[in-house]
Amino acid sequence: MGRFARLLWGVGPPLGEAARDAFTALKFDAQVQPSSPSGVIVRLDGKRRLLLIPSATTEAIQKKSPELSHVFGTLQEMAEESDRVVLLTNVSPEKRPAERPAAMTPDALAFLVRMGASHLTGATLFALWKLSLHEIERARTQVERLHAHEGGTFELPASVLR
Repeated sequence: MGRFARLLWGVGPPLGEAARDAFTALKFDAQVQPSSPSGVIVRLDGKRRLLLIPSATTEAIQKKSPELSHVFGTLQEMAEESDRVVLLTNVSPEKRPAERPAAMTPDALAFLVRMGASHLTGATLFALWKLSLHEIERARTQVERLHAHEGGTFELPASVLR
């Protein structure tokens, strides 16, 4: 449980390692990116991948934050047509997930959407991992939804969280 709890409070490399562990538990091939010590590549099948960029800050992402520059660089230099780039965040990790403020400012989120990238909170990934403990196929279906997500913040449907 400890290694997955990092999904709720970690940032940077610890968050990336926890994300890799969560996707591995979901039975996906997940590896830390060789070119980025905190980034994670999750292979869904032969062609499709999730390229996760764990945020290194606990503050809300601003339009000029380095995280968005990293998203843009990943889209430009590494992402292929069948990839989904995902920014993974943990804002105010000292608070309970339900009490945390928005992870991104509205203009930063709008910019992320324009780039066609997605945003995922550590708490959402933790909920996805918890779901996999009892219903792995439902959890894997949500990962497929994340890959198909057209940008912005990805959330699990209420029906999955019950």
